[in-house]
Amino acid sequence: MDMPEYSYWIIAGLALMIAEFAVSGLVVIFFGIAALLVGSLKFLGLLDDTTWELTIFAVTSVLLLVFVRRVLNDKLMGRERQRQGEEDSAGLIGHRATVAEAFAKGTGTVSYRGARWQAQCSQPLNPGDMVRITQHEGLWLTVEPWTPSSAQNASND
Repeated sequence: MDMPEYSYWIIAGLALMIAEFAVSGLVVIFFGIAALLVGSLKFLGLLDDTTWELTIFAVTSVLLLVFVRRVLNDKLMGRERQRQGEEDSAGLIGHRATVAEAFAKGTGTVSYRGARWQAQCSQPLNPGDMVRITQHEGLWLTVEPWTPSSAQNASND
């Protein structure tokens, strides 16, 4: 059985679109869309020359890759953003913690809401001392001794 020429473009387009699931990265799908476009134009009788078919396929693929991929990639994959300034996504800064283990050489352990954190402080601290969290970076906290003025600052935050 002899298939019409447009069916090859449509089958190739569908295969490329399905291949996007295996390859990922939003590249192969645009070749598939371009092949479907050429197959549709061929079906409608608007294309009869192989040179024009290949040209439309190539130009459409490149245009989709350059312009549409960027927009879809941002929407589907999201963008990684640089932290701006003093950000505290966990909401720890300004809160009170308790020293769990004495600070030796500027580092120790504090307990905040039942969790133990590695912490650093320029002053010596002993177990049971109350501290104010001043900075949060990854798994490390920077703390200072809890004073009435630091309690007042925390309530103003």
